[in-house]
Formats: sequence, structure tokens, C-alpha cells
Amino acid sequence: MSTAARRTSPLQGVVQLTRLVARLDRVRILCWVAGITALLIVSTESIKGLYRTPVEYLQYSQLVRGNTALIVQAGPGYGLDNPTLGSVVMNEAGIWTIIAVAVMSVFMVVRHTRAEEESERAELIRSAPVGRHAQLAAALLGTLAANLAITVCIVVSFAATGLPLDGSVAFATAVFFAGAVFAAIAAVTAQVASGARAATALGMGAIAIAFVLRAIGDVGDGQLSWFSPIGWAQAIRAFADERWWVLVMPISAGCAGVALALILQMRRDLGAGLISQRPGRAEALPGFSNPVALAGHLHRPTIIGWTVALALFGFFYGIVADQAESILEGNPEMVDYLSVLGTGSLTDAFLATSMLLMGLLATAYAVSAVLRLRTEEIALRADVILATPTSRRTWMGSHLLAAAGGTVVAMTIAGVAVGAGFASVTGEFGQIPRMLAAALAMVPAVLVVAGFTSALYGLAPKWSLLAWGFFVFVVVVGLLQPILHLPQLVLDLSPFQHVPALPADRFQLTPIVLLLVAAAALGGVGVAAFRRRDVG
Repeated sequence: MSTAARRTSPLQGVVQLTRLVARLDRVRILCWVAGITALLIVSTESIKGLYRTPVEYLQYSQLVRGNTALIVQAGPGYGLDNPTLGSVVMNEAGIWTIIAVAVMSVFMVVRHTRAEEESERAELIRSAPVGRHAQLAAALLGTLAANLAITVCIVVSFAATGLPLDGSVAFATAVFFAGAVFAAIAAVTAQVASGARAATALGMGAIAIAFVLRAIGDVGDGQLSWFSPIGWAQAIRAFADERWWVLVMPISAGCAGVALALILQMRRDLGAGLISQRPGRAEALPGFSNPVALAGHLHRPTIIGWTVALALFGFFYGIVADQAESILEGNPEMVDYLSVLGTGSLTDAFLATSMLLMGLLATAYAVSAVLRLRTEEIALRADVILATPTSRRTWMGSHLLAAAGGTVVAMTIAGVAVGAGFASVTGEFGQIPRMLAAALAMVPAVLVVAGFTSALYGLAPKWSLLAWGFFVFVVVVGLLQPILHLPQLVLDLSPFQHVPALPADRFQLTPIVLLLVAAAALGGVGVAAFRRRDVG
């Protein structure tokens, strides 16, 4: 080792690298901050519109407290024994805000650690006078800065909507440290896994485990909730006699996670994970000579992960659907909100809303699957494939086919899961094919968004990430359009506005066919544009 190398501090260059992280992720951070802040503001304002008097808050509390299904979804309901606007907001949106920040933290840390090593950009950075731990430290500092921005926006937005300052600060602080814990977990998974996708999957698995532990604990005696970072964030009891000492647990866990990540980083080679990748076959299987089979193999882990997630959510909503009428009884505003979906019963309207949510989640998968094309192109793996007799149309079409096929598989399983969950509590197994039909009716709308992403990738690959902006628009229109009162012309831009809201509405074939035609046309535009531009 040279004298210069020995004199290099382990954290040398961390300030410059942190600035690089902020510059590279400035748009992503802005989207996360704006999205989470908007979610909380809209949730707070809608709750203020739905519950105007103490009696209505008490009715809400009576419906929610003791309902196992809702406790699993929302949490233990701290403060609902004497419900206020703040405690209701925490019960409605608190856990999803925590999860959103956790997901952002995992993505950010993995992107600037393991993904940088996988793309070999980390070697270029380390060739400069940069310390061994500087890149990991910069990723963590950049993530904490993003969490801090969200924390400030939470406090400001809550104060602007009239919520007490102490509860706002308590919740924002709990969200910050929950994100910090999952950032530390992602730092560990980045050392363990050999690929960015595997590291992200491990981080997302940690979020899922935390959610399950919290859910089981909240339904039971509460002990398991103390093993969950999500449970710690809720245990601060924002807007309900705050307990600041709870922050000791996420702070301790975050510090321990960072220390473990540093130790693991010292025990591995740059570019390698502690768990090495399984060596491939000496010769490829006969089917992998087909680009479609190769694309299916590449997309398979993502398809499986999203399908399992949709199945779990679907089964849960199926179970809750049987209690929809009793839960919403006495809440005419929510009944009016659901009634816009069709002329069926309140239970059917709730199921239609659940199917819309499943469709929106599947849309997130479809967008990410199509954007895999951009990832393959940037990493130069597309060049290797296109150097063979494989045409550009075949290569891009194989990935689009995998994205469409994954969407169909995920929505099929989700529909069956919703029907099975509903049948498990009602005994009406005839609901399974009914829910399957409702789920598959969402597929054309999902494919339209995927087609738009394809067209954007083909026409302007550098701006392909704007597809996520269209996805956010679709989500806002789908879930909040009765509250926002947007013009009909704006609403019609969302493909989900043209899907029959089964099972609350009657089936219509014409919009399904038109959406499929639009999806195919957009996909065709993307393929045609890709054939005429430079690769990379």
C-alpha cells in the first residue's frame, strides 16, 4: 500500500460525495417530499370534511377500535379513546407515511452504494483520493437529509392545517428516525447482497417483516410491536400524550445498523457481496436463446415479489369487505364517496375501490418493468444482446411482453385473493370468479400506462422517468378525484376513469377494447422510435 493510500482517511471526500448524492437525486427527493406532504395535507383536509363534530369523531372511534382488520391495516389507534383530528389523521395516514419514508430510504441507500458498485462507477470514484467508507457515509447522509426535508414539511403542513405543534413535531421526528433505521438496514443489505435488486429486495423484506410484527403485536398483547421499527414510530403516540423516550430505540438500532454495515464493508472486496452470486451454467439452457425467455427470466423475481404483495393486500381487503357496511354505517360522506363507483351495494363499491387500488399497485410494477429497458441500456447489457442477430424490435418487445404478462399474472392472483378473502368470511365461493373478472378489467388501464412509458422511453429516453409523474397523476385521480373536484377533461386523461368499476358497475366491452388498442398503439410508438434512435 502506498504512503498516500495509508494517509487517506476512511471518510475523506464524504462532503463532496454527499453533494453528488443530493445533485443526482434532487428530482427524486423533490417527488418524494411533495408526494408525502400532499398525502398528509389531503388526508387531513378530507378528514376535517368528513368529521366535523366531537360526536362524529366518537362514532369513528367506536367503528375503528377493536376492529381487527382495521388494526392490522392502520395500527393500535393511540388517542382514539378521546379522538381528535390529530389522532384520526394518525390512524388513517400515519403508518403509510412511515412506510413511504422507509421505502424511499431503502431505495436511496442501495442506489448510491450497491448499485454504484454493480455498475462499476464506484471503482472510478475510489480511484480518486476517497476514503473506504466515504461513499456509504455519503449515501446515508444524503438519505437523512431527504428524511429531514420530509420532517420539516410534515411539521409545516400539519401546522398549516391547524394541528397542534407538539404532536406534529412528535410524528415528524418519529418518521425521521424510522427512515433512518431502514436506511441503516439498507446499508447492511448492500454489504450482504451481490446485486442492487437483491439488496433492495432484502430491504423491502425488512419493511414487510416490520409491518407483520407490528400487526401481530397490535392485534395481540402488543409485545411483538416493540420489535418493529414501524411499531416504534407509532409508539411515540403523536397527538395522544406523546412519549419521547421511545426514540431511544430507533436511535440505538440505527447506530447499530450503521456500525454493522461499516464492519461488513471492511470484510469484503469492492464490488462483491458477502453472499456471492450463484455461478451460472457453463452453457445456457436451450430456451434462453430466445429473447422472450431471457426477458421473462430477468423479470421473474420482480413479478413474483409484486404478485405476492398484491395477493396479501387482496386477501386482506377481501376479509374487510364483509364488514364494509358496518364500518361505514353512520358516515354518509364516505358512502357518497363510494357511491360514485356504481349502482351496486356498499360492499360492492368497497370491493370496486379495492380493485382500483390493486390496479394502481400493478401500474407501479408495470412502469418499473418497462423502465427496466432503460436500465439495461445504460448498463450496456442491451449492446451485448443487440450485437447478436436479435433485432431492436424483438429485444424491446420481449421486455414489453414480460411487463404485460407480469401484469396479467399479478392481477389474476390479486383477484383470486380478494375473492378468497371474501369467501373465507362469508362462505360465498362464487365471489372468486366475480372478483377475478373485476381484477382483469383493470389490466387494460394498466397497460395504457405501460404503453405511455414505452413511448416515452423510445422517444426521449433521458426523460423516461417522467412516467412516474404520470403514474402519480393516475393515483391522485383514481383515489382523490371526488375530493379535488377536477375538471372532467383532466379526469379523462386517466385510463382508469374509463374502466367499468366492477363489481359495483355493469361490464362494458367497448372501453376495454379501446384501452387495449391505445396500449398497443403507444407500445408500437415506443418500439418504432427506439428503432430509429441511437442506443445509449
